[in-house]
Amino acid sequence: MATKVKARTGGIVLNASELKSALGAVAAAVGRTRPVLANVRIGDGLMSATDLEVRIDAVLDYHGDPILLPYSRLSAILRESSGDDVTLDPKGTSCTVRIGRGEWTLPTEDAAEFPTWEPENTSLVCRIPADQYRRAVNSVAYAIDRESSRYALGALRVEVSREESKAFFVATDGRRLALATAELGTVQDPDDSASLVIPDAAIAAGDLSSKDGQVEILRNDKEVVFNVDGATVIARQIEGRFPRWRDVFPKDQSTTTHTLAIKELNSVTRAASIVTSEQSKGVTYTFQDSALTLTARSSEAGESKVSCDVVNYGRDALVTLDPRFVLQMCKSLMSLEGSPVINVTLNSPGDAVVFAYGDDGEYKSVIMPLAPDA
Repeated sequence: MATKVKARTGGIVLNASELKSALGAVAAAVGRTRPVLANVRIGDGLMSATDLEVRIDAVLDYHGDPILLPYSRLSAILRESSGDDVTLDPKGTSCTVRIGRGEWTLPTEDAAEFPTWEPENTSLVCRIPADQYRRAVNSVAYAIDRESSRYALGALRVEVSREESKAFFVATDGRRLALATAELGTVQDPDDSASLVIPDAAIAAGDLSSKDGQVEILRNDKEVVFNVDGATVIARQIEGRFPRWRDVFPKDQSTTTHTLAIKELNSVTRAASIVTSEQSKGVTYTFQDSALTLTARSSEAGESKVSCDVVNYGRDALVTLDPRFVLQMCKSLMSLEGSPVINVTLNSPGDAVVFAYGDDGEYKSVIMPLAPDA
């Protein structure tokens, strides 16, 4: 005999697709250091999550009493269920979630314990086209040092220059640096430039942005606010000294530049690195006879030698690099689906190597060399 499905009456009814979208938007800010931070707050027309360094608010059409729900379990329920509507029925220290033919009762925390605040006295720094903002932050994120004890290296620097009408996004771990440039929309800062150092979780604003919108950046003395497509990302500014990134780029005029197909550079680097090890991690890149040859050697795994063509050849040169840095850079830049080639500028074996990508070289990476026998 078929089981009769009871009618769903009472409770708070939300659109399942909108709820999923809000959960995805706030995911980067869900905290882990305190039990209450593992929840999302629903109320005031928003879904909010915070780890106390970053808060993300996403628009959600609910304006009743605030509710806290565990992010991971609510996400799992929506992922494993089907239905157009989600019904929430909060009662005391629990909330029943109904979707389709499923029902779950989850323990909840007191919404009053969830930290909320509003940034005060913010001023507009600039607006950046959303597609450029997204490409910029995604292209440099790989170089953030998430394990450093120096807080500034575990962050992203955003430098706005009104004089150049550009915003520079910079990340570095001290051994390599990634730089991306974006055009400015509106700039409204009393100074000629504005510099911000923000937690890397705040780059979530790039993932929230649509192709045609704008990312609006505001700040006060302690925080920076990103408004994008119905979502708001609030992050505290990081204290600490960020490296003088402009000084990292070599100023020697005797440098030479080669142009390579970026997919081929990625492929031959991966092939040559097969024999590297933690003790012998370097791959030597030799430009000679109008070609590029990569060699590597380790006592544990043997030797490798791989060659590829050079689109435009400069002059003979060689350098030893950590192939992991080259591969991470290539992966990040290839995800932009832009130019098929990358320019490689180098001088002597001990000097930094500069990789420039994009029609105007708006994406640059600097990798410090290794000793030849590293």
